[in-house]
Amino acid sequence: MGRHTIFTMLTLTFVWIILVEEFSWRNAATGMFVSMICMHFIGRFLQFKEIQNVNFYKLAAYPFWLIQRIYVDAIYVIKMILSDSKVGFMKQQLNLDNESLRIILADSITLTPGSVFLDLEGETITLLCIGDKASEGFPAATEGLHRIENVLLKSQRHEQSAENYFI
Repeated sequence: MGRHTIFTMLTLTFVWIILVEEFSWRNAATGMFVSMICMHFIGRFLQFKEIQNVNFYKLAAYPFWLIQRIYVDAIYVIKMILSDSKVGFMKQQLNLDNESLRIILADSITLTPGSVFLDLEGETITLLCIGDKASEGFPAATEGLHRIENVLLKSQRHEQSAENYFI
């Protein structure tokens, strides 16, 4: 049993305790048992080649960073609502090679106020954005997209290191 297995089991147990809404030794034991069963069946029957190039240890703090980013962007959107703003579409090229990280980026950009994910075709993402009429394009949405992408790029592995990780 490796470190990533223990981390995954404890994380699934923690989620179980949150969903049950009560902490007791019985719920913790049941959560660990259900986590072990889930991990066994996932490892046995589902081979996720898509996530082999993702370092989940570097991605662990990402939800907390995203929550902070949501609040910062919410203040910007309030400012845009109260001032003269425009709405439009924006297409951007992504630097993420991993499809799973691109999907996480698309979901994250929808969670942050000010832009909504519309389409992801290859490495091109299409967003619906709000911005200031005085500026050309949507610089705040572009900056937010690239900040999220830069955080996700840190958790992307190269092909050779991913193969060594799962051996």
